[in-house]
Amino acid sequence: MIESLADPVEKLNGELIVFDNCSTDGSERIALEAWGDKSWFTLIRYPENLGFAGGANKAINDIDAGIIVLANSDTVFLPGSLQTLLDTVESHPEAGIVGPKLLWPDGTLQRSLRDFPFPWKLIKEHIPVLRWKSAVNRPHAVERKVDWLVGAVMVFRKELFTEMGGFDEDFFFYHEETELQYRLSMKGFSSLLIPSAEVIHVEGASARKMFGRETYLKYIQAKLKFLRKHGYTGSIVLFRLFMGLLQGCRLIGGFFCPALSRRDIRYTAPYCRRAFNELFRRNRQDY
Repeated sequence: MIESLADPVEKLNGELIVFDNCSTDGSERIALEAWGDKSWFTLIRYPENLGFAGGANKAINDIDAGIIVLANSDTVFLPGSLQTLLDTVESHPEAGIVGPKLLWPDGTLQRSLRDFPFPWKLIKEHIPVLRWKSAVNRPHAVERKVDWLVGAVMVFRKELFTEMGGFDEDFFFYHEETELQYRLSMKGFSSLLIPSAEVIHVEGASARKMFGRETYLKYIQAKLKFLRKHGYTGSIVLFRLFMGLLQGCRLIGGFFCPALSRRDIRYTAPYCRRAFNELFRRNRQDY
């Protein structure tokens, strides 16, 4: 990630800040050894893991810059992408968040457009005959506004971010970018995909180290938290009913088609059992 940004950051007289959220793999030392002598490079070590929202807020608060590019550590910027994103923020004052087209490491499209996780929108995403209406299945080749963008790379104006109060730190991991983009949308600011800017995203690299193969489970509590804050009457009940039905179908599918469960953990019995527990548990700390 740093190598892909080193040239453009230096040419733009920018600053690249690595905020180390109490990592334990030695990656911060590797970064410091490689780039520590560069005037544009800063490493901030923090003694505890604040989660994505807390870490990002802490890193951004003291930055004296008009535009912030917030990038996950498992991203690689393709040539010209950073400049394109910066130019877009300057020319689109109505955009709260600007994001690039994300690619898998093999160069294929990683779908990054999403609808806000209200039950009726989730139904569109998961029911085969309605999937074409969901944001995730819309073309990613044209510039477009969307409910929210996957937050692997988010570009925004520092002033607006501060006015919004930054990320909600109740979200330790997952959907903090969703919640912020929802609040921005309520203030009239859009989320804008810029496909001419391309970034490779490994996706979930840090999460898999922390949560293993059951990373998907963390989305359940994050969605429930979002609905508690912004949902309408009955939305949590509908969400639990729909997701419970979906997980039941996956359990049956994995039982009758073992190839499914071998390919995707969400079709295995242990995962389904944990998913039901996550859906219907109460008064426990969620991520």
